Amino acid sequence: MASEMRGKDAERAAQGQEDTPADEAFPLLIVGIDHHHAPVALRERLAVADTAVPDLLGELRSLPGASEAAVLSTCNRVECYVAGRVPAAAVLTLLAQRQGIDPAELVIATTRTGAEGVRHAFRVASGLDSLVLGEDQILRQVKDAYELARKHGATAQHLNGLFQRALAVAKEVRTSTGIARHKLSVASVAVDLAKHVLGDLASAKVLVVGAGEIAELVLTYLKSAGVHAVTVVNRKRERAVALAERLGGEVADWSALGAALASHDVVVSSTAAPHPVIGAAMVAAAVRRRRQPLVLIDLAVPRDVEAAVADQGDVYLYNVDDLERVVAGHREQRSAEVTAAETLIDTRLAEFLEERRPGRDSLLAAVAAWFDDVVAAEDARLAARLGDVAQRAGDAALRDDVRYGLRRVANKLQHRLLSRLRERGDPQTEAVVREILGL
Repeated sequence: MASEMRGKDAERAAQGQEDTPADEAFPLLIVGIDHHHAPVALRERLAVADTAVPDLLGELRSLPGASEAAVLSTCNRVECYVAGRVPAAAVLTLLAQRQGIDPAELVIATTRTGAEGVRHAFRVASGLDSLVLGEDQILRQVKDAYELARKHGATAQHLNGLFQRALAVAKEVRTSTGIARHKLSVASVAVDLAKHVLGDLASAKVLVVGAGEIAELVLTYLKSAGVHAVTVVNRKRERAVALAERLGGEVADWSALGAALASHDVVVSSTAAPHPVIGAAMVAAAVRRRRQPLVLIDLAVPRDVEAAVADQGDVYLYNVDDLERVVAGHREQRSAEVTAAETLIDTRLAEFLEERRPGRDSLLAAVAAWFDDVVAAEDARLAARLGDVAQRAGDAALRDDVRYGLRRVANKLQHRLLSRLRERGDPQTEAVVREILGL
């Protein structure tokens, strides 16, 4: 079930009057906000730092009805994954209290449960729900979120199965469809945006603020776009030096950030700072020393550049929300690939749910037990007939060899049957298997 909570319904949910338990098909609840419905100003306030995730995981698991939890917090989404039967209102209230947000502001939060929640997890990991369709950075982010939750003992049977399958499906989508034919990321779109504003970037001077994964991607795409003059600045200089040496570029001290703004045409910022690192006064001082406009592309959440910068003359400020205009064309060009990816996800979703259908595991276990019983009975029968032969021959390993052969044959037959049940576990097939084996 997927629902966007609006108006009075959302108010009741925030007050605990709206109960949205996990679907019976799979006890999963996903609650959060994303770039589709929430502006960057709200996403940055709700963003959860990695260091704060362990405490949040503990609080989520302490909610009545919850057993497992994971948190995915990126530039474009903040989502809580909870296994169990938990009201969505309880999760939203917890998030609002932790982040100091009025619960009424989360009326745009989206709630997904059961099968629809599983589908959403598959789509997110595959890049189909990303701002930049098919971008590959989200796969690493989902994996990191899962590993962090698992490291702190917050996942078990349900979320382990969900995230492991989501990661596998995402890899299959990328290898078997054209969704990743031209690998895209927020960083690549940022470079496209700079091209759109300035035209040819070959003569542009670009300042990269930050030295993390996004900064590295930005620098990679800048080089491929023909940019020659690139400067990297980071609070920890050694990381900036390492990045510049690895991909090519100059390094400036963090204390020289203001001066660097004045001497560069494009600034792409992607630090992990909890507050703006480029203020309005700093930009105003830089613009006074320039003759050309200054383009700032802020890829960070929380934002690196103060919003007031956009009000200054000769300054073009773009943040992650502004990238939507640039990526619209990518979605149209990839419509066929999206259809193929969605079809694959629907297939894997059906398999995932079928494997967890009540009674399914009991049948698979019964089939395995049936073959074990056949092997045991035949082993006993042959032991009675071959015991004297083995003793006379002095070959103590003979019976072990016979037992090993029986098990190999049984395992091959069992594997074919179990695989067929997993692939086509419909009621008619299961009924035939039960009749043949007398189960």
